[in-house]
Amino acid sequence: MHNTLKTVGKLALPILLVAMFSQFSVAAQDTDGDKKLQGSWNHAGTRLDCATGQPLGTFSSMFTFSRGGTFWEAGTQMSPSLRSPSHGVWSHESGRLYSSAFQFFRFNANGTLAGRLIVRQEIEVSDDGESYTATSTSQVLDIDGNVITTNCAAGIGTRFQ
Repeated sequence: MHNTLKTVGKLALPILLVAMFSQFSVAAQDTDGDKKLQGSWNHAGTRLDCATGQPLGTFSSMFTFSRGGTFWEAGTQMSPSLRSPSHGVWSHESGRLYSSAFQFFRFNANGTLAGRLIVRQEIEVSDDGESYTATSTSQVLDIDGNVITTNCAAGIGTRFQ
């Protein structure tokens, strides 16, 4: 019995050392559903009247949904001198449904801070994962965080490759 314990002990030590010093990859949010949205997308948006749903204009954006739930956006509705880059988060809700939220800082023409714009959107990815449809609401906030106005939009995305 004593020799058996010595043998087990000698075998266990190398296994424990390997486990202690090896790198393990753990992806807590990497499900197949998450992978459908991950990547960069060309987004074609339409501003809508929130009350009537009537189109008010169009805009283009580039969205990047990164692994782990972070989000980046570059938009064309404002001059780059009047806004910062957008940063945000996204999550997989269920099936092909996702949600995201992002914000950017707004600036006046003289370079002073004007406030922020926060966008929250619901996204449904196509079965093949190559396109999506989205609806969103945005709040324009002043420098004190007061909501100045609320906007609505709809959009379609195509995967950038």
